[in-house]
Amino acid sequence: MWKHFGRVAPHGKEWKWMMESVLGVPALRTHRFELDSVRKNTFPYRCQCQQHQLTVRRHNRVMRGEATYRCVRCGDVLVAEK
Repeated sequence: MWKHFGRVAPHGKEWKWMMESVLGVPALRTHRFELDSVRKNTFPYRCQCQQHQLTVRRHNRVMRGEATYRCVRCGDVLVAEK
């Protein structure tokens, strides 16, 4: 985009032209990925008030000690269920 048009608005008319004319795809700003396989790979975690399902990425961050997650309702730290 920069090479052809310089500084332009994101998702503006130049971007729409590039998507539709050059790449031959609809100029949609939202993705339409298949997410079923991602949703199935979750790990159960629990707080004081409910059970949560963490994604593989978040679960791995917890296991490596890089992150902790809290419940939005009660504020308790989520703990992996056994």
